[in-house]
Amino acid sequence: MVIRRFLTLLAGWLVCIHCSAQTAIVFNGQPAKEQALNITGQTFFYEDLSGDTLSFAEIIKQPFIPLPAERLKPFIASRPLIVNWLKFRVSNTSATDTVSLVFNCNFHAFVHLYEDSSNGVATSSLVALRETLAREPDQPVVVPPGTTNTYYVRIIEKIEYLMPLAAELFTPGLYQQMTIKGKNDGNYLFLFMSMATGCLLFMTIFAAYQYWLTKDKAFLYYAAYVLCASAVWLIIADHRFNLHLFDVYKDRPHILVSSGIAFFYALFIAHILELPHRFPGQWKILKALLWLIVLETLVEISDNLSGRFLFSSNLYYLQLMHIPNLLINAYLIWLLVIVKSPFRKYLLAGMLSLFLFLFVISRFVFSISGLSPQITAFVNFPPFWGILGVVAEAICFALALAYRSKRIQDEKNKLQEGYTNQLKTELEKQASEMEQQHRLLEHQKLHQMETAFEKKLAETEMIALRAQMNPHFIFNCLNSIKLYTLENDSETASSYLTTFSRLIRLVLDNSRSEKVTLQNEIETIRLYIELEVMRFKNKVSYDIRIDENIDTAYIEIPPLLLQPYIENAIWHGLMHKEEGGKVIITLSQPHGQSLHAEIVDNGIGREMAALYKSKSIIKHKSFGVKMTNERLQIINQLYNIQARIEITDLKNNHGIGCGTKVSIDIPI
Repeated sequence: MVIRRFLTLLAGWLVCIHCSAQTAIVFNGQPAKEQALNITGQTFFYEDLSGDTLSFAEIIKQPFIPLPAERLKPFIASRPLIVNWLKFRVSNTSATDTVSLVFNCNFHAFVHLYEDSSNGVATSSLVALRETLAREPDQPVVVPPGTTNTYYVRIIEKIEYLMPLAAELFTPGLYQQMTIKGKNDGNYLFLFMSMATGCLLFMTIFAAYQYWLTKDKAFLYYAAYVLCASAVWLIIADHRFNLHLFDVYKDRPHILVSSGIAFFYALFIAHILELPHRFPGQWKILKALLWLIVLETLVEISDNLSGRFLFSSNLYYLQLMHIPNLLINAYLIWLLVIVKSPFRKYLLAGMLSLFLFLFVISRFVFSISGLSPQITAFVNFPPFWGILGVVAEAICFALALAYRSKRIQDEKNKLQEGYTNQLKTELEKQASEMEQQHRLLEHQKLHQMETAFEKKLAETEMIALRAQMNPHFIFNCLNSIKLYTLENDSETASSYLTTFSRLIRLVLDNSRSEKVTLQNEIETIRLYIELEVMRFKNKVSYDIRIDENIDTAYIEIPPLLLQPYIENAIWHGLMHKEEGGKVIITLSQPHGQSLHAEIVDNGIGREMAALYKSKSIIKHKSFGVKMTNERLQIINQLYNIQARIEITDLKNNHGIGCGTKVSIDIPI
């Protein structure tokens, strides 16, 4: 107990000696200095080795010593957290004027200024004037007339913030002039960093949109990589130009997004090289390295949330934490060298650009002197070369994505061309087979007609005419499919082919029957018109109106009876109208034994159609109408009925043709 009391008294005595030995900086009213006043000789120093756990009451009892000369130079600390205290005294001997100054101690992670107007005797008078960040190193010092104040400055360094200590006093006017000059010298640097960051953000939005369109993960990883890169440079610009965009009290946010750069950067290259599928062994190694990045990020998050460093040695934060990034970069370069990929020249160019700007050029030009202030703000600011390297790398990676998209599109075109040729061959083969079958069937029917009586002859003629409708439809549709194939319109050709196949199937089924239901006939008509709508680029519209009293599933009529007249309405009535037109098919049953059909178009009329036909080089012959008229004659003869057709020319008030109406009465 006696020894402990003795040591306490000795410590207090030493503190008193140091306090009494510190000389105050004396001013007689507001100074008019045009230069900064260096007060390092009147500034005392104390290093808090407790890790910033001591209270202020305990700090002022500690032995402050004159500011060591080695702390006036940059140094590398062995601990991640360095807490330094500075102490100086300012005396104002004027009886009327207040002294207003600005204290500057250089850039550091955190700077806290405290004022003790009672010279440390009464701690209750302690006032925290300002707690500022590294980007705001200026501290206000205001001393009333006839007053001597003691100031304590707490300076916190964290890992990479190892700037030398300084102790200078400025008049507010002089400090403002220096601040304005510094901002003016950095205007061009600010403009460049804004443009570069904007360029990266634009690349991010573009890649994200491409991912939304294509669902290609290469664009997603690229967007995430460029977004992290733009965030890093935005944080650096925030620190450099005091933009106040980020809360630095959360400690080093750029470290977290820097880890994101390495993470998504590796995933992007792995996806471009198709490592998971082509090289599973190398992909497992890369995944292990990526897990190291994740662990490193978790350590950073833990440090941020707890406010304490997980490791007490600076070895991890200065060296070991960068090893995963270095390993990933070295491993990716090795993969690009050994893997034969058409994109590796773009990827290698991007990686080498970043390495050249960030690790070679920035180290070479960092100490160039004798340049103008504006140029010095560029070349002697290492992050400038870093962002230049990142932009060059991002552009090279974007070129790799563009070249990759081109190769994918070329492969799709090649497959589509092969598919189209195969489809054409199959269609020609089917058409040839159907033509042969048709000829064989016709020969058989002609043979039957030679030995049959008149009624059988009429029936056979009707079957032959009904079968002749099939190639008529097929050749018309094949021409349309061929046209779309020649135009490389694969999507429309595919849609056309789907409708065509359904129509062919229905026509083939109907051709085997002497009569078909009205429901089947309507579906055949609808499919045919849909094909014509696609062929004429939506210039044709139609409307099928059916009386609600008609049972379409019960009523039966000869197949393909109405289609030729609809074809005439489209080809000769609507085709010559620039704006196209409409066909209206109306089905009614005025009598129980008769079906009335009307086909009305708002085309150019038969007179104008005949005029166009006489001037046209290509003649569209209506074999379907001719065959249908023959079939009606045979039906009338075979069933002893009277099916009638009436064609009416529609004219407007001026006597000009404005369409055609075909009326057909079909006994049922």
